[in-house]
Amino acid sequence: MVGEDIPQIGVELPELSQVAFVVEDIEDGIDRFDGLLGIGPWEIHRFEPPAMTDRTFRGEDGEFSMLLALAQLGDTMIELIEPLEGPSIYTEHLDEHGEGLHHVACFAFEDPHAVVEAFEDAGMPVLQSGNYEGVEFWYVDTADELNGTIFETAANVESLPEPDATYPE
Repeated sequence: MVGEDIPQIGVELPELSQVAFVVEDIEDGIDRFDGLLGIGPWEIHRFEPPAMTDRTFRGEDGEFSMLLALAQLGDTMIELIEPLEGPSIYTEHLDEHGEGLHHVACFAFEDPHAVVEAFEDAGMPVLQSGNYEGVEFWYVDTADELNGTIFETAANVESLPEPDATYPE
């Protein structure tokens, strides 16, 4: 029967906070999402050391960095991600699938650490994680269970620092 091998982990999504896409070029991605769908304005953040620490990739120390563009569409954040350096789940996605939908996220859990632990206990490990200026984030390997989509959660998202740039300025 369809879905019978899907773990029942007891996590209930209070909201869908974010839908994220991996792009080759952040400016091109912004132009496409703004031009075609009218999404914007965009806040641009560089997630790299020294602001980003505690990076992991597939259970090892990570060396990745990325450029993010964030825009609100109603109650949902749209995120565009351009990988900058190092192997990451973003570079894997570009190599295997090209640009496109990468993950969905929920940032509204009361205890995101417990949510990550529930996924791990069910056999869905953290693929990538890090800490950006106090905002902890985890990507969980749900691709097999969620039809190719990765799940992200984070803690302290409200403390995301001011963007490095905005578009339009």
